[in-house]
Amino acid sequence: MAVLPRLTVAQTDALAGRVLDRCREAGVVDAGAPEVDWERFHALRERLYRTFQVPTTTLTPLSARVLYGVSAMHLPRSVVVLGCYAGNLMAWVTAPVLGPGHDPAVVGRAAVGLDVDGAAVETARANFAAAGFGPGVRTVVGDAFDVATHAAGTAWDLLLIDVDVPGARKSGYARLLERWLEHRGPGAVVIAHDVCHPVFRHDLGGYQAFAREQGASASLTLPVDECGLEVSRWPD
Repeated sequence: MAVLPRLTVAQTDALAGRVLDRCREAGVVDAGAPEVDWERFHALRERLYRTFQVPTTTLTPLSARVLYGVSAMHLPRSVVVLGCYAGNLMAWVTAPVLGPGHDPAVVGRAAVGLDVDGAAVETARANFAAAGFGPGVRTVVGDAFDVATHAAGTAWDLLLIDVDVPGARKSGYARLLERWLEHRGPGAVVIAHDVCHPVFRHDLGGYQAFAREQGASASLTLPVDECGLEVSRWPD
């Protein structure tokens, strides 16, 4: 089997830009959303590669760009990550609003990552501190299904779901979505990771239809790599 050549950095940027244009067209981000600042992305990328310790990850360079781009276009005030692990995926969706070089004069922004793995949460905390993320970024040892504890008094704008429950794997995405939707802000965006992975096809095959049943105004599957992303948006 022939091995396909790896994309250059510029080619990956261009491909990510086309994926994000598709997000505009599908309505999962505003048509008038700001363009992504790729120079800022690359500065972040260099910093994260230098400071983050990630034991293992399936995240690809293209997927990282798309995660960053969706957040940079949406500019959420509040981010929640269910299954934050060592903070790798969380970093890309949080950086546009609370990452290194963020404007400290902009207050009221927050990001919280939940994971049941205490060691992973400690790694995430160390990673965010080493990379210079803002004090509004927190990682907490907790069960994402315990919404009453972790969502009280909040109204999130961007939710990233990446849980992997022993024995149940990705089958809990729909239940998590349903419970956390009670605490969404206007125009909230939800990103689900692993929706294209063949191992999780049975778990997540009905996820997009469920999101629409729960009121999503737009939902788009992005097969950016073997894992894939589903980006859904709720009305204002």
